[in-house]
Amino acid sequence: MRLKIRFTVFLSCAFLSVAAQQPHARIAGLESNAEYVSLIREDEALARSIDSLADLAAGLREKLDEDDGKRKERSAAILKLEGELFAVRNNRSRLSGRINTIEQNWILSHMSSASVRDNVRETSDVDGSSSADNMPEYADLVRNARFAASLPKADYAALLKAQRNERTAVRLLSEFAAAYNEAVLLKTEYEAAGTESAADSLMTLFLEKQSDCTVISDSLSSVWSNTFDNKMYIYDLLFDKDGRDDVLSKAEQSRFAMRRNIDRLRGTYASDAVTEYYFQKRCVVDYEIDAAVIAGLNKAADSLRAVRKSLDGLQYKYDKVYIARRYFLDYEPLQFSTQYVYNAKNPVPECVVYEHGEMYRIKLGEFAAKQPVSKFRGLEPVSYLKAPNGAWRYYAGGYASADEAVKPLQTVRRLGFRNADIAAWIDGAYADNAAELAELKSKTFLVEISGTEALSDDVRNAVLRNTPEANISRAGKNTFVVGSFRSREEADLAVRNIIAADGSLSATIREQGR
Repeated sequence: MRLKIRFTVFLSCAFLSVAAQQPHARIAGLESNAEYVSLIREDEALARSIDSLADLAAGLREKLDEDDGKRKERSAAILKLEGELFAVRNNRSRLSGRINTIEQNWILSHMSSASVRDNVRETSDVDGSSSADNMPEYADLVRNARFAASLPKADYAALLKAQRNERTAVRLLSEFAAAYNEAVLLKTEYEAAGTESAADSLMTLFLEKQSDCTVISDSLSSVWSNTFDNKMYIYDLLFDKDGRDDVLSKAEQSRFAMRRNIDRLRGTYASDAVTEYYFQKRCVVDYEIDAAVIAGLNKAADSLRAVRKSLDGLQYKYDKVYIARRYFLDYEPLQFSTQYVYNAKNPVPECVVYEHGEMYRIKLGEFAAKQPVSKFRGLEPVSYLKAPNGAWRYYAGGYASADEAVKPLQTVRRLGFRNADIAAWIDGAYADNAAELAELKSKTFLVEISGTEALSDDVRNAVLRNTPEANISRAGKNTFVVGSFRSREEADLAVRNIIAADGSLSATIREQGR
């Protein structure tokens, strides 16, 4: 019986890594949400199942080497447990995505309802022309006439615009969280896909979500940086006008701590824009609380304190999720028997050549004509390919590495195939013997980027995402070269990441020898 091993080759394809699965902490304020409570309970049950299955598998592994004749039985039990663990972890990952979505939507909604109203009045409604002290007091700081009266009309109009942009920022945060969680779910589904076509479709969807996250993050960065700068500038003017050096000094210290945190975490998580929002929003709200307290606006101060508290639960640690690209290769260790495997009804099949990944086979020989099946008595599997010169090449077995093929090669030579050697396909490129294989493995690849005088940080990060050891150098006025990559697939992945980061650039692959 032929032993066929369905093997999946993994190649890092980055975007964002999922944090280690820990028990999910409850968010205060969601106790009345029946779906949330039910999901939390289900999550806790799955966590217990994972621990139990992992303990059982670990116990069996400890006994695997015991000489009591049960090794095969234990190995089968371990494989079964690992399959169950994989399924439970996938279910928990999907569950965590739904829990995270509910939590972030609640926090963002609470922030929005506490401080950002859809009915913010324009300058003409609150311009301080009436007695500010007799105007109604609002929970939204900028709506209060007492606050508005202390600012010039132009500055107040700019502040109202910044306040409206707050709503846009909150919406973009919610969209990013949704896109990110969908990407995480697609990663889970990709890893569980049973066929290459299904996996490729899921990879395409994942890359689309990756692009969505990048676009949303860029939009958030643009909207929020303008909002933050305008608000901080106006509040600085306000307190400088009032001679409140104490408040200005406190705000400067807050900004210093904020910048230090942002610089420390830059590039750590999936979106620098979300990280910047988290720390800058805290800085702004602290400033606004001081403004409300000094103006005697208690409702606004209380509302802003509620926002400040909500910020503690806002998610910004979106860990980078790494998808491992899968290639479905059938590795078929060579079997030896005394029976004829191939005949007229079961002829020697054509050799399968995979576009990606590495496949090593034993080349039995090259012949001028098609060989009778009797020549391969006792060998399985055997396959053939027509060479460019018209010759018939016959191969046996299929292995993940050359080392695995060494021992069966020796056996094949003893069976009469004295000129047998190890042949290989690496990402579709063919090596007919050990010398060609060494040459093939010595090849490296470069990526040439053109279309810009300077590479942005986003493009540089995209280049280094999977291959941090890659070098980036200038090759001309508008050209850069990145290398070296060990395989064409790695280079191709870098190209995709570069184009995703900046679609205006051109990126091409060049092959070179070491």
